[in-house]
Amino acid sequence: MVKRTNLIEKRQAKKILWTERTALWSGLTMLEIKDILETPRSQSLRQNTLKSAKKLNYTQIDWSVDGYEISASQLEEIKNSKEVADGKLYVQNAASWLPVYALNPKAGEVILDVCAAPGGKSSHIQALTRNQSKLVCNDNSKPRLIKLQTNMERLGAKAGYTLCDATRLRRLFDIESFDKILLDAPCSGEGLMTLSNDKLFDSWSIAHIRRLSDLQKKILTESWQVLKPGGTLVYSTCTMAPEENESVVDYHLRKHSDATLQTLDFSLINRVPTLKSWNDRRYTNDLSPCLRLLPSPLTEAFFVAKLVKSV
Repeated sequence: MVKRTNLIEKRQAKKILWTERTALWSGLTMLEIKDILETPRSQSLRQNTLKSAKKLNYTQIDWSVDGYEISASQLEEIKNSKEVADGKLYVQNAASWLPVYALNPKAGEVILDVCAAPGGKSSHIQALTRNQSKLVCNDNSKPRLIKLQTNMERLGAKAGYTLCDATRLRRLFDIESFDKILLDAPCSGEGLMTLSNDKLFDSWSIAHIRRLSDLQKKILTESWQVLKPGGTLVYSTCTMAPEENESVVDYHLRKHSDATLQTLDFSLINRVPTLKSWNDRRYTNDLSPCLRLLPSPLTEAFFVAKLVKSV
C-alpha cells in the first residue's frame, strides 16, 4: 500500500512539474520538453589547475578555462583513474562552474562559501586564485563538513572550515567581514531531474518548494549582513522553480536598497530569459541580469544571480 501511494505521489509530482508549470520552459512544446528530459546528458570534468597543468586529451568546453566534455564511456574510466584519486581531475556538471566564474575570485580576497559541501565550488575558487584567497568553507552538517575537508585536501585547496547554521552566520562572523560570498543554496534540485530518474521526485512538491524558498530568503538575508560594502554575493541554485530563483532575488532587492544586480554575460545555447512574473504576480525588479538555464545535453538547469552591495 505504501509503495502504491508513493507511486501515485510521484505521478502527481510529474503532472504538476511537466504540465502545469510549462511556463518555466520558455515556450517549448510538451514534445520538446519530453525530448530534453529523455536525452542523456553529456558528462564533464574540471581540470584542477592546482595539481595539473598539462593539456588534456578531451574536448574543451568553449566558455570554460578549465572544463572538458567527456563521453559516458570515458566517465567510468576517469572516475576510477589515478588522476581523480590524486585530485588532478574533478568530475562535475559544467553548470556548477558558472557561479564560481560569476564570483570572479581574486588573490587576497576574504571569501565565504556559505553552503560549501561537498567542495566542488570551493576548490574551484582556490584553483582560480592559486590558493591565494582567504577562503572560509561553511556547512551546517558535520558529516558533510568532514567530506568537504577530505575533498579539499585531496584537491590541494586551502581553506578554513566552520560548522554553522547558515541562517545564523552572525553568531560566528562579524558583520561586513567578507569581500565576496558564494551562496549555492539548498534547493529542490529540479535541474537534476529526468523522466527516467524517479528518485528525485520523492521529495518534490509545491509545499516543499515554498519551504525552501523561505529558507533561501533567510540565508540570503543573513549572508548579506556579513558582506562588506562594495562586496559581491553570488546566489545560485540547480532548480527551475521561480519560487527559489527570481522570487528570492526580487524579495532581496525589495528588502535591501543597498543591493543591485550585475549582468551575467555568459552565452550558452540553453540560456533563456528570466521570468517577469509568476502565478499572476509581477516582480518588482528587472531580473534580466540574472542567468537562467534550461536543462541541455551538456548542463543541468541552473540559476545564477550576482548581487553587489553599495558602499
